[in-house]
Amino acid sequence: MVPPMFRGIIALLVASAGVWALWVAEGNGQSNPFRQLLGQSSEERVDASIWFERADGRGRFILDRTLRPALLWEEGSREVIALYRSPASGGGQVWLTDTDRALLRESNLGGWTYFPGDVRDGVIVEPLGRARTLVAAPASADQIQTAARDMVDALARLSRNDDVSAQLTSLTPDQNPYIIDAMLMTVIGAETASRRSMRNLEVVRIGVGEVPRVSYDGRTLDISVATQLGYGGRPSSEFIRRALDAGGA
Repeated sequence: MVPPMFRGIIALLVASAGVWALWVAEGNGQSNPFRQLLGQSSEERVDASIWFERADGRGRFILDRTLRPALLWEEGSREVIALYRSPASGGGQVWLTDTDRALLRESNLGGWTYFPGDVRDGVIVEPLGRARTLVAAPASADQIQTAARDMVDALARLSRNDDVSAQLTSLTPDQNPYIIDAMLMTVIGAETASRRSMRNLEVVRIGVGEVPRVSYDGRTLDISVATQLGYGGRPSSEFIRRALDAGGA
């Protein structure tokens, strides 16, 4: 039984889970379902995950291209960002978020430009060397309950509604962390959404789907997570924020 809460109710549809965590695992030790499809060798797979450092000295990040979509994690961030590669105007490649924001660009000559929130015009970044792949660590059922309670408590506070509840799907230990990560993205998105959009929020439903998806009708926030894609299988916090603002207008 889920312990009593200060705010809201948690409904666990299957009683097994994992906690959100950024766990950086050895590239050599991870099974990549896309590797054979893409014809990648083990050596290529390790090289595709790289540390980059900003030329202004204000941080560094990992770009992990061992999966599709690619993943970017800025050191110290709470969020792993999924990136989708597209041809850039004038040549090269641009890497877009799920809201079509250009976050990274690679020129035809191999130079890289990063577009973080604090430098919208971009900053040059340089590769430092190999990094490890970005995967989430499995965790216990107690940890998923803790994460769910934290999410409901945060949403109740933000919406000023003590009756917010959560309905969660929990799967295998390897899949569960991405359900948990979707909970974290929900909280981050809600923190930046308008208070007006949150005022009638009643239910957060997080389940499994073939593709990442979010819908919000002003009362129920429904999120689908494609757990087979790892961090790339859940919507970003910005995507969730936009859905909250649009549905709660």
